[in-house]
Amino acid sequence: MQMEPQMHFRMVGEFQQQSDMPKTITVFGATGHQGGAVARALAADSNNFIVRGITRDVQQEVKVDDLKAAGVTVIQCDLDNVNSIRMALNDADGCFIVTYTDFTEPDCIEKEKQRGRNIADACALAGVPHVIYSTQLHTTRVKGIQVRHLVAKAEIEEYMKSKCLPMTCFLVPCYYENFFDILKPRRVDRNTFVLEIPMGETSLDLISVEDVGQVARTVFLNKNSFLDKTISLCGEKLRISEIAAELTRHLQPFWIKDKPITVNDYQKLGHPWSVDFGNMFEFFVRHDQRYQKHHTTELYPYVLTFGQWTQMNSRKLFEVFSQL
Repeated sequence: MQMEPQMHFRMVGEFQQQSDMPKTITVFGATGHQGGAVARALAADSNNFIVRGITRDVQQEVKVDDLKAAGVTVIQCDLDNVNSIRMALNDADGCFIVTYTDFTEPDCIEKEKQRGRNIADACALAGVPHVIYSTQLHTTRVKGIQVRHLVAKAEIEEYMKSKCLPMTCFLVPCYYENFFDILKPRRVDRNTFVLEIPMGETSLDLISVEDVGQVARTVFLNKNSFLDKTISLCGEKLRISEIAAELTRHLQPFWIKDKPITVNDYQKLGHPWSVDFGNMFEFFVRHDQRYQKHHTTELYPYVLTFGQWTQMNSRKLFEVFSQL
């Protein structure tokens, strides 16, 4: 059975907030939710960081332009080619890695794992001094539940450790930002929406990706305190009914309500991710979630609650929900 990650570190007041020289950090997955947030958080601290954002496709114009505007140097990289990755890591003082599961591709899991191994091989060849990897628990070993995108990340972590990379792992829950896409509600009439997430009365752990970026900043500035550690992150633990209430509070006249749904019915919704996410929610219900808010606030005291995030992003949420 996979053991709970060990997390021991000093309180936030003792953490270094300034580097002697700016660190060059390569961020993989920079056009995604989590990687983009890390790239922006580091680039905003230009006294301490020079940031390279890696993407497979520089033609993603909106995301790439946003990164460039934030001060990130965007580099196209072939994640199927170790030498291409190795070039992107030249003279890097660290890198942040989050791998992506493209559920629309039939072989998405094997592609994700191979690309993760390629990045690990390139980091080893480049001698990267500090790697932060966004991992997950191996759900099959822990509870006998196959959540392919979580298992892939756990197995990539194992491969990275076999390469003896100087690592820190982040264990990250669902994002608040997932309510823009994968977790957005279903519209049932003009102003009424339902959240169909099979958690019952069990709380779902969540966090804003922007806060993940701020934690990454602290960890990169304090490498020696976090090597060989897994940091479990959380912004808030909420029942689905509480999430619906917060969305309703800030998105008037929209009314969002919790509609109970079984895992089996969720898996029949027909999205490319429905089966795996259904299994993921079953895992969350059956196994105590390992995400820890107090660890997160020790590293970044200004972690947003879901209500604060919803209020800050109410206009964008309203626009997204209006189009459903």
